[in-house]
Amino acid sequence: MSFTEELKKQLAAFKKKKYALPIIMVLTIIVSAALLLFLWYYLCFISIAIALITYGLPKYFGLTSLKKLAIFGILSFLILGVSFGVKNYYDITGYGGAIVSSEDGFLVNGTVTPYRGNASTVYHFEVTLINGTNESIVQVNITDLWTYTSPLIINMTPKQEVDNGYVFSTNVSLWEGLFEYQFSSNGTKTIWGLGPLSIPDGILFQQLLYTRLLVVFLQIGVLFYLFLALSWWMETSKARREQIRKEREEGKIDEKKAQDEVGGTGKVGKGKTVEKFVCSECGAEVPPDAKKCPQCGEPFEDEEDEMICADCGAKVKQSDKKCWNCGKEFKD
Repeated sequence: MSFTEELKKQLAAFKKKKYALPIIMVLTIIVSAALLLFLWYYLCFISIAIALITYGLPKYFGLTSLKKLAIFGILSFLILGVSFGVKNYYDITGYGGAIVSSEDGFLVNGTVTPYRGNASTVYHFEVTLINGTNESIVQVNITDLWTYTSPLIINMTPKQEVDNGYVFSTNVSLWEGLFEYQFSSNGTKTIWGLGPLSIPDGILFQQLLYTRLLVVFLQIGVLFYLFLALSWWMETSKARREQIRKEREEGKIDEKKAQDEVGGTGKVGKGKTVEKFVCSECGAEVPPDAKKCPQCGEPFEDEEDEMICADCGAKVKQSDKKCWNCGKEFKD
């Protein structure tokens, strides 16, 4: 037995266990959380992967009810959103700042101190321009990530000369917010640095929780419920086709409806013909086993006095000259 066949056998046996589905549901949330928390900023297709896992794994192991699957999705995305917000909060508050530089190496050792403060804190920005002079122009761009307002652009002043360049610095008072900064000079720019952080912890936590929940539901939840909608449509279409097939086999579809569905051939399925019984006196449809017309009371002759039209299959009297259904004339 190959590895694939053995794996299928083991999965089939596991699916029959009563505890299989609860374990898979918990595992689904754990795997989705791991992808979200550690790969979200690195892989662009993570949202699709999480939505597929949340939809596919529980369904494969027995959660076939779309209603229950939808409820599971809501629970999963709440857990993911809260986890995402909590992780971002601890990442930001525990960051502490960093040293930024430009890729070409002309702007180096860019910093902001302190990393954390409040609305009354004065923040010190500093960077070294290699081969710079006290007449060089160096700027710092400060963006508020909380409100996404226009960047604050400040010209920095020369602080001191060093062996390989000049140190520029500036002191800035900022409002409550979460900021990022970038130093630039003559087209040379450093990477962006996170900081300073001057927003209260409680407000930061609430806002991160809210925004991350929104991100999870909009970028992952929408895809998940699109999968559910597509699954519902496919199941509904399949059930309707099965119902029509069953009604055809049981003869519950009248001839006109059957002909409309198959292009007027009068045949349903493979070679099956729908029989239609009509009173020759009043034209009313009657059951095949009726002894008289329920509309006008006309008695029907015995089957011995009837024959089948070779063209359409309708029952006609032996004394008729032509078929009442298709108009075929009979020879003596």
